[in-house]
Amino acid sequence: MSIAVTTDAIAPAKEKPAAPHLDYRPDVDGLRAIAVLPVVIFHAFPALIPGGFVGVDIFFVISGYLITGILLRALNKQQFSLLGFYGRRIKRIFPALITMMITVFLFGWLVLLPDEFEQLGKHIAAGAAFVLNLSLFIDTNLYFGAIEAPLVHLWSLGVEEQFYLVWPLLLWATWRLGRWQVALLGAITVVSFYLNVSAVHEEPLQSFYLPTARLWELSLGGLLAFATQNKAAHGGHESLPSWIPHKGLFGDNARANLGAVLLIGSFAFLHNKMEFPGWWALAPVIGSVLLISAGPGSFISRRVLSQRWMVFVGLISYPLYLWHWPLLSLAHTIDWRDYTPALRVGVVALSFVLAWLTYRYIERPLRGSPKTLKVASGLFATMAVCAVGGWLTYKTQIPARPIPADVAKILAAENEDFPYPKEPGFLNVGTGAKKVLFIGDSTLAQYHWRVDKVLKEHPGNSRGAIFAWRPGCAPHDEITRVAHAKCRQLLVDAIAMAKTAPIESVVIGFSWYSYLTGNRDSDHVGEVRPLLPVADPALENVRRMVEGFAASGKKVYIMQNAPLNPGFAPRQMVQRTIFAPGFRVNSEPASKQHLLTAYEPFLVRLRQIAKDNNATLIDPLGGLCPEGVCPSITKNDEPIYRDAFHLRKFYILESVSYIDPVVLDTGHDSMPGGR
Repeated sequence: MSIAVTTDAIAPAKEKPAAPHLDYRPDVDGLRAIAVLPVVIFHAFPALIPGGFVGVDIFFVISGYLITGILLRALNKQQFSLLGFYGRRIKRIFPALITMMITVFLFGWLVLLPDEFEQLGKHIAAGAAFVLNLSLFIDTNLYFGAIEAPLVHLWSLGVEEQFYLVWPLLLWATWRLGRWQVALLGAITVVSFYLNVSAVHEEPLQSFYLPTARLWELSLGGLLAFATQNKAAHGGHESLPSWIPHKGLFGDNARANLGAVLLIGSFAFLHNKMEFPGWWALAPVIGSVLLISAGPGSFISRRVLSQRWMVFVGLISYPLYLWHWPLLSLAHTIDWRDYTPALRVGVVALSFVLAWLTYRYIERPLRGSPKTLKVASGLFATMAVCAVGGWLTYKTQIPARPIPADVAKILAAENEDFPYPKEPGFLNVGTGAKKVLFIGDSTLAQYHWRVDKVLKEHPGNSRGAIFAWRPGCAPHDEITRVAHAKCRQLLVDAIAMAKTAPIESVVIGFSWYSYLTGNRDSDHVGEVRPLLPVADPALENVRRMVEGFAASGKKVYIMQNAPLNPGFAPRQMVQRTIFAPGFRVNSEPASKQHLLTAYEPFLVRLRQIAKDNNATLIDPLGGLCPEGVCPSITKNDEPIYRDAFHLRKFYILESVSYIDPVVLDTGHDSMPGGR
């Protein structure tokens, strides 16, 4: 039922003048192009535009500005209809979204493994209900790099639709407040920004996904609409109020130029390892506000944003955003080995084609239909069917494509528990009076199984072990992504423990390659990459640790990286095809020489640290890569790795003998590898 607002229902004591009609602004469509193109490029080629993801924040500002303008004009004319508003929103949003989701569902059945297909069903259900942002907040701690989830990008639609549900009612309910309405909305914007900034460090998912922490981006666009909606038009567009300066440093061109600088700077200098949104989001958000406020008369609006090709991209920006990520995701899923730059260029080109076809033959006809409520009702019913179908898929009522037995055997490996201890901190192994202290992350802690086995097999051995570890803990705060304060405290406590008499030896081990090259992407581990700038202070921290331990008379070992290769992860061994049987195993090994080349930039530094302090390097490659190759499966076709970074428990128990001499009484002079 329509909520029709009558004159008596909304008229304040002093009636507000009707706002002038907001003429179509091609520069706003051009700004949409500025928003969507960096997102597409970032998803296909992250290194080209490190901050391309802020295009979503630009979209939020545009949406807030345009939707608020529509609502204010309706309220001013006393023609506000909630049902009519939502009907138009449904015609705008649902057609392309339904088309994309149905296509992805059908193609996903062909190429996705059963658990991936279930996840797709869950994301379709959540996406159709516009709550995927809430689902991701609850279920996952990743967005960037979630290439295996073809609908993860619909989180932003969830934020926008939740805004559309609340904002019209808020404007209507506060309409009688007059000028105090703007003050109230401004206060809400400030509170939302505070929630965003306060959560971005300790609760980054809350800051990224929740509508309460994102509202300020949309509401700033809305406040801009308030600033323009009651001022007489000049120069072909609604102007800012007279109390806002319009000349010199505050003129249209100056604002547009500053806005462009902020956007370009955001694309170039922000990156996905920053705490975002937070304070950093002010740059793209304020930049967008400034560009819109400058109006279509500024030089940038006329000469750049209003270019025909920019306007065209802006018009198809919504279906382009919808199509590009699922295509990239599915192309990668089919076979990550063939996910080449040329393929990604082709996928992006296909995204443009599908976006135009969707816009031209699906979106425009339905959006332009005068039968708003009838069309909206049909689209709403279809979206409901999508939601139910997704939920049934998630609950396995709609079965996935069957997988062959050999593929099922490979995939079973990743359903095992991770090999590191269940709780981070300090873990005692063995009863020997002399202790070996292991300090590092989960890639070192995984060896506790082998140490425990060896010590039990040698009950007369005089040594025991203590593992001081935390997942993702690196030797420098700038590297540690989550809970770096806890990591720092762990290292402080471990160093203090090492000074005590029972600690005879210390083993230091981290995922050196991942931390020092910045490559934590399981699809590309083992590639030859240069060290990050943070590698210098990180390795200096390691040097100080080793020097301190050696000076106090401790025997020091440095554990090098185990072999890393994207093809070691069980799921990555599965190649997909639309033809029968659909899935096959590709267990290609890694080249030992290639890994040595990839590791050399930090190995040479670790060797020098070891040499300077009479420490010993432990070389896993020497034991895990016989005959120059590092296998991914055993002779019995069992995967060696639980994921791209961790070995499986059975393999640790049976095969990582290079750790044994560290904890056995006879081991000091018989280490594998070398100094």
